[in-house]
Amino acid sequence: METMERTNSETVQAFISAFWDGDGSEVANRFVSDDYIDHAYTPHDLTGLKNQHRELVAAFSERRNAIEDIVTDCDKVMVRLTLRAVNSGSFRGAAPTNAPIEVTVFRTYRLVDGKIAEHWALLDTTTLLRQLGAQPSPANACKR
Repeated sequence: METMERTNSETVQAFISAFWDGDGSEVANRFVSDDYIDHAYTPHDLTGLKNQHRELVAAFSERRNAIEDIVTDCDKVMVRLTLRAVNSGSFRGAAPTNAPIEVTVFRTYRLVDGKIAEHWALLDTTTLLRQLGAQPSPANACKR
């Protein structure tokens, strides 16, 4: 029987669904390479990725990442996502609001031989913190 290989785009879509919307700790190993580098989280390896997932799972239930755009160029796949969830747990020291959140996330993946070798991410933190009720410090605030 012939095995059908996934395209890079299909691999990333499957990873987002299984990892970010699901049980990341168990499925991550299936998708990432042994020498995986994460440019968004620390430590910059699979441990950092799993730590970030644990933090999000603890703070946000009913997580769904809707892929709004996906662009593939050779070994790179870039996605623009809308993360929707409910703030059901503490996040960065703030008590849960039990309110829904909706935030934009950009992720870029580099794949080698069907596995994710590198990852970069940018989350609209300002919008997220506003939805959680945090008030950002004024840029020009002076201390007296």
